[in-house]
Amino acid sequence: MIRFNLLSQSSVRLWGLLCGSLLMGFSAIAIAGGPPPQQGKPAIVEPQEEEETDEETDDEEMEEQATPQAPTTTPVQRLRDDQQRPQSSEPPPRFPEPSAILSLNGRQSVNIRLVNTTNGEITYQVIEGTGERTLGANSQVELQGLPIPLNLTYRRQDGGLLLVVPEAVEPGVLEVRFQPTGSFFLDTKSLNITGTGSVFLN
Repeated sequence: MIRFNLLSQSSVRLWGLLCGSLLMGFSAIAIAGGPPPQQGKPAIVEPQEEEETDEETDDEEMEEQATPQAPTTTPVQRLRDDQQRPQSSEPPPRFPEPSAILSLNGRQSVNIRLVNTTNGEITYQVIEGTGERTLGANSQVELQGLPIPLNLTYRRQDGGLLLVVPEAVEPGVLEVRFQPTGSFFLDTKSLNITGTGSVFLN
């Protein structure tokens, strides 16, 4: 009986030690982060990663195609492009520069010679100088002793456009030539002579 009790006590102690060591071992493994990696053949790369890299390269190619690079142009090419661009048919803007300058030599009045080179009649009038008059086709008339400054208006009776060319032919005498034109930008409606002899078209 005494021997059996000693054996049972020793076996209980042995089991206690064994269980305690097992618990300590499991806790050490848990703290270390799990069992050690298996030794053997290296891990094989899964094809999923290659597919992801292929998708990334496809996306990069699509982005490159979607955003083409700006073409580089040389100064010579830019000059050729500028020359090939259609030029505007509009004339430059009219600056307030006189179309003619009449020499007055102290005169306070001028003579105006109107020359109609069109095939239509022209209606004209000197504001506060003459009434409305008509100048026949391919004819001329001279208006004398008009005080300055003055404003002369004119228009073709058939509604056509007029190119007006004023020219100082001698002191105190201005010749105004009416010519037909197809350009709206060259058409004018009135002529103004300032007190200093400057002639402007409007």
